[in-house]
Amino acid sequence: MYINIVLAEKDAEYQEIFQEALEEAHISAMLTIVNDGKELMDKLKSPQSPTYNVVVLDMNIPKKSGIQCLKEIRKDNKWNNTFSVVLTSDKNKNQVEKAYLAGANLFVTKPDSYNDYIETIKKILTSEREMSLPIYFK
Repeated sequence: MYINIVLAEKDAEYQEIFQEALEEAHISAMLTIVNDGKELMDKLKSPQSPTYNVVVLDMNIPKKSGIQCLKEIRKDNKWNNTFSVVLTSDKNKNQVEKAYLAGANLFVTKPDSYNDYIETIKKILTSEREMSLPIYFK
C-alpha cells in the first residue's frame, strides 16, 4: 500500500527522524515536509498537491498552530477522509482534548528513542488503515 503523507514539523531533526523511521519501517510512502502551519495549509489548498491520506502535525508549529490547522482542515469537505495525527512533545492532557475537539484522529506524544519512534510510525500508519475512531497512545 502506498500512502501520501504530509508532515508539518518545525524541527529539522524530527523531520529527518520521521523520514528515516518510514524507511526503517518499510512503509511505502510519499512524504512531503513543511515547516509551519501556514505552509501546511498552503500545500493542502494547492491544486498541484496530491491528495494526502495522512496529515501529521505538531501542536506547536509556527505561523498557524496545529489546532488552527486541524480546525481549518475539518471545515473543508475535501479533507474529510484525511487521517489527521498530532505528533507532539506536549504531554498536557488538555492538549489531547483540544486536538480531538479540533478534529484529530490520533494524538501521539513524540517517543524518546529512535526505536520507539519507528514503532510509533508503524502504529500511526496501522491506525490510519484500520481505525476511524479517535485514539490516544504515548
